[in-house]
Amino acid sequence: MKKLLAVFLFVVASMPLMANAETKIGIINFGEVMAKVPQKDAINQKLKKEFSGRENELKRLGEEIETARTEYINNVATMSESQATEKKRAIQQKMSDFQLKEAAFKEDVEKRSREEQIKLGNQIRTAVEAVAKKGGFNILLDRQSAPYIDASVPDVTDQVLAELSK
Repeated sequence: MKKLLAVFLFVVASMPLMANAETKIGIINFGEVMAKVPQKDAINQKLKKEFSGRENELKRLGEEIETARTEYINNVATMSESQATEKKRAIQQKMSDFQLKEAAFKEDVEKRSREEQIKLGNQIRTAVEAVAKKGGFNILLDRQSAPYIDASVPDVTDQVLAELSK
């Protein structure tokens, strides 16, 4: 409902522009752009490479904890009470360390992912502006935000994707 209201208000505010015979309006499917943007795979590979060392370390620590837990469970009956307590505390300490490292890892991945998304958003904005200027468009609307778009309104989605591929 809010989207529909926003589109309505935009159209009403744009009426003076639309009265001008030279106003050129186009549409763009941002959902398709985001799904097909060529830089997306490169960003994912970059982030994967950047964080693969820490991810492998977390996997290794998780396996160590699981091995220690299994060993503890299998041998607790033969351990003295002090040995059992010592082993249990060591496992708990490793689990705490693991949880802290995992939380920091997730936070860092999310932060870097947001940074890369901002860069990508800027690249998309630049590509949209370039296509709008080349095509002489005054307004480009997102296909998703308009309840109705006549088939005669040009769709520049492919042009934006081509601009992003440069």
